[in-house]
Amino acid sequence: MDKYLTETKQHCEVVGKVMRYFAKKLGQDEHVRYTVGLLHDADRDHIAKDAASHMGEAFEQIMKEGNFPDAIVKDIQSHYSSKTGVPVDSLIRKYLISVDELSGFITAVSLMRPNGLADMEAKSVTKRIKDKAFARAVNRDDLLNCEKYLNIPVADFVTEMIEAMK
Repeated sequence: MDKYLTETKQHCEVVGKVMRYFAKKLGQDEHVRYTVGLLHDADRDHIAKDAASHMGEAFEQIMKEGNFPDAIVKDIQSHYSSKTGVPVDSLIRKYLISVDELSGFITAVSLMRPNGLADMEAKSVTKRIKDKAFARAVNRDDLLNCEKYLNIPVADFVTEMIEAMK
């Protein structure tokens, strides 16, 4: 991680932390969930955040260098299934795709608040999701992946994520 992540490191650490939180809550393997979250964007800084290259050759090389099991590699690849073709068909994959963009969005909202995450409520985030001018580059559909993949209302999921991120 230290070798490949610079700007994206904090985001990856947050995703890992949130994945571990949900793993613990669900009685899943916390180490595997944390690892998948932590490494999901391992190639992003190395490829200058080029979306077309994400999950490509650089990612494959990083995973080989780290000698990561194929199951972890596939779970990570699932968060960009439109490119990799790896389906979002397991609980870990559904959580990863639900947590990824939303954690970054929650972080952005927290930066606009005097107390950050400390006293944040879900409505602070859901209100910003509706505000197309805020973080306009973020695909709003991706922020609702928890509803699509986990059948959890976004307000409920955001409440849990805020708790996990504290």
